[in-house]
Amino acid sequence: MPAAAATYLTDAEPAPRVILVDDDPMGLLLTARALRERGFEVRDFDRAGEALAAVAAGGVDCVIADVLMPGMDGFEFCRRVRSTRNGEHLPLLMLTSLDEDEATRRAYEAGASDYCIKSVNWTLLVHRIRQLMHLGRLERDAGRGRTVAGAGAATPQVGAFDWQPAARRLRGSTDLFRLLDWRDPPASLHDRHLLALASPSDRRGLRRAMARMLDGGPAVRREIEVRTRGGRVRRLRIDVHQVVSTVGGALEVSGAVHDVTPAEVADGTVYRLTHYDGLTGLPNRTWLLERLQRPRGGSAVGRLGLAVLDIDRFRQVGEALGQEATDRLLTELAQRLRRLSASSTAARGRDGWVEAVVNLRGDAFALLLDGLADADAGLAIGRRAVEALHEPFRIAGRELFLRASVGVHVGDGDEAAAQRIGRAELARRAASAAGGNAAVAFHPSMQAPGFDRLEMERDLHYALARREMSMHFQPQVDATDGRVIGFEALMRWVRGGTTQPAGTFIPLAEETGLIVPLGEWAIVESCEALAALRRRGHLVCTMSVNLSAQQLRTGRLPGVLSEALRASGVPAEQFEVELTESGMMRDAEVAVAELTELRALGAGLAVDDFGTGYSSLAYLTRLPLTTLKIDRSFVQDVDTSDRSRAVALAIVALGANLQLRVVAEGVETDAQRRTLIELGCTLQQGWLYGRAAPLDEALAFADAHRDPHRPVALEGAA
Repeated sequence: MPAAAATYLTDAEPAPRVILVDDDPMGLLLTARALRERGFEVRDFDRAGEALAAVAAGGVDCVIADVLMPGMDGFEFCRRVRSTRNGEHLPLLMLTSLDEDEATRRAYEAGASDYCIKSVNWTLLVHRIRQLMHLGRLERDAGRGRTVAGAGAATPQVGAFDWQPAARRLRGSTDLFRLLDWRDPPASLHDRHLLALASPSDRRGLRRAMARMLDGGPAVRREIEVRTRGGRVRRLRIDVHQVVSTVGGALEVSGAVHDVTPAEVADGTVYRLTHYDGLTGLPNRTWLLERLQRPRGGSAVGRLGLAVLDIDRFRQVGEALGQEATDRLLTELAQRLRRLSASSTAARGRDGWVEAVVNLRGDAFALLLDGLADADAGLAIGRRAVEALHEPFRIAGRELFLRASVGVHVGDGDEAAAQRIGRAELARRAASAAGGNAAVAFHPSMQAPGFDRLEMERDLHYALARREMSMHFQPQVDATDGRVIGFEALMRWVRGGTTQPAGTFIPLAEETGLIVPLGEWAIVESCEALAALRRRGHLVCTMSVNLSAQQLRTGRLPGVLSEALRASGVPAEQFEVELTESGMMRDAEVAVAELTELRALGAGLAVDDFGTGYSSLAYLTRLPLTTLKIDRSFVQDVDTSDRSRAVALAIVALGANLQLRVVAEGVETDAQRRTLIELGCTLQQGWLYGRAAPLDEALAFADAHRDPHRPVALEGAA
């Protein structure tokens, strides 16, 4: 072994020492336990001040801090860590539940090494932490080696690779294959072709080390001996620096291969690892932030702009294609955007040009624009980017058409880099909300809804403890005589005296994972409401509650419902769980297994918003359904539109053939009521019959509508 190799870290490195600070006791407990199980030495604190003292005392390899904490928040904690002697260069990872550019900007300005979304995917969190520590070591080593090696030192030979463990596919850089004397290599190959070059003992050891790392174990930095295709014997160091989750949830490993020499790692290697995307070869978000922070110079003409591009419905495309084909699609997408950049740069003029194409993450790209006369010039380039995707992609024998949402921002010279990206992203969201396949320019009014996101997330954490959450109940009736046949339970949040729109806080709860405890609370409340109905003599009324598909993935839903039914003493047959069609289809196999167990308890299962999702009839026949709900988008013009009437009739016929109840939602006019009855749908709900209201008003409505000849309007919030 070369002398220099003795100084390299290996997968037998000491347990990293981590300080973890989070005021959420459950989050603190789970994260600390997960890190300890994966070989970390963890000191956990629920107060930032105590954690700060521990950092100042030294002996720490990494700090992990929550953003939202009372007193001293994560941003202030980060600034104070950086002001201590031991914390100036310490890897510091900030965690939050929101992916907001404003929060990202504040985190990096406070001195965070990285900033990521909270997740229960502990393995990926571990890889993120180890990557930060590894890059920190590389940068320190490069800093020391810079003065030792001098300007005349030889540059080490370095190759890069991306490996997909599940598919066992590997892509390598030109430099990697040059190290192996491999001419004309394929774009990707089975990993066994490279492993075959190593000795059997080195091959077994490398496989074991990689397996431990994928399970959250230590990073891999290992030397092996290979015989190249040219017959030469070389000793190479495998250095894995990043493990990420790609489209579809598969893991992808990125790393470097070094021809071992006494020379230290070159600065260029560190720069490439941290500033470029391994799959597409494009510069990444870090590169873009640094580029936007640089002064433009006195000779620059026109204005600087940014276009952020996201592929519409890319998750569904990725799930249909599989990982390898998805990677090819992203690579071809990057090449098409490069061609747009090349043609734009060649025709530089007052309309501006694309200076660079950047891969922000996965299917999200950015176009750095320059020489723009005004915002319209930037918008024109954004529209050309949308049009560039209209030509079909041919991947894995399929012809694909992609649609993109593009947000464009043409900024002023004094804007911060993160602010530019954030404003372009707000415009991109507006384009997506308007249906996608379009480019939209940023307008200052787009910022207003986002200012309160972090505060709303914080308040949502405490909403149940503060008793701000309640359930309201909308009646379901037999439209032929007005009898109440059941209620749908809907969640309401009164925050600071103001009722929050469900369309605002439910997506936020989904993003943060808070939807799971909120959904479990809703089950208990709804069972108790059904018990109250039965005590009033409504023994045949049903109660349905909307749940998130996230709860299917916890594995706890059947147990939670079983306990709520037992505690309230209500029959399971009168309780129904509602999930959206598209939500169940995101992981259809899990949905089938979990919901079959749910139905075994006796509870019903309704598909909400039926007809608007992406399911197939094959899966619908496998799901243990009891009810189909016709979406309001078909009900709103069912009396005037032949298409909506045909869809409603088809759903009614499907329900009859599968022996399912069919309920129409969103009924607001008598004409809609009569048309639905003619089509065979007599079970209906909507404002025509009553809005969602608190339990006492719902009980009064049920009492009044025992007798169909005594119609009573139900008052309550929408």
